[in-house]
Amino acid sequence: MRFLSWNVNGFRAVLKKGFMDWLEQADPDVLCLQEIRCTWEEVDLGVRRQLESAYDLCWFPSTAKKGYAGSATLSRKGSGWTHAPGLGIPDYDTEGRMIVSRLGDLTLMAGYFPNASQGLVRLPFKRQWARDVAAEVTRRHTAGEQVILVGDMNVAPEEIDLARPKDNVKNPGFTPEEREDFRLYLEAGLVDVLRERNPGVPGLYTWWTQRGGARARNVGWRIDLFLVSRGLVPRVDEASIHPEASGSDHCPIGLKLS
Repeated sequence: MRFLSWNVNGFRAVLKKGFMDWLEQADPDVLCLQEIRCTWEEVDLGVRRQLESAYDLCWFPSTAKKGYAGSATLSRKGSGWTHAPGLGIPDYDTEGRMIVSRLGDLTLMAGYFPNASQGLVRLPFKRQWARDVAAEVTRRHTAGEQVILVGDMNVAPEEIDLARPKDNVKNPGFTPEEREDFRLYLEAGLVDVLRERNPGVPGLYTWWTQRGGARARNVGWRIDLFLVSRGLVPRVDEASIHPEASGSDHCPIGLKLS
């Protein structure tokens, strides 16, 4: 079973940059999107029909602000996945932050994690999010579920996960507080499988600023991640990054389960 996740930085924008061709070639069983920035009705009708013919969809835009945030999960028709938008917490759900999907004892929690924002004005909001999401993971583990937590997490967990750590220690995405909160997910029983399989390997980035040719020089950050329950680790055949997909300032990430 192949999962892909991608912060598309605006779904209508990425459609103009070859998204449908990419999707046809990538052919995931489950696709998670972040920062969709539009309602389903705002998507081109032909695209909607094409996607609806192949996938069961949960489209979860922000209602708090137009053209902002939002997430989506698509699963191959007939695969048995069920999708539910939201965590039941209005502050998150009005921004379309997370979709929870189920297949047997497998739970997929896919979302667009808050950004601490310039001046760290949303850092308290982001810290509460981390506590709430970690608690939900723990609750699901207690209920016997195996969890995949995925999305644009807006944090580089360790110094190796960005090109210039010393320059960014006070910037959103790499503050000590955000890195400390990321560990709550690990303490809840999740594993960063890409890093576990590539210890000490630099340059594994998923986001690059659009300034200064950063992507061509691979001056980036690894902030898009798949975390899985420890019990799922033996089933992970592949954890991957796909920088060749260039329709967004982020690139897709992948997970393959046996």
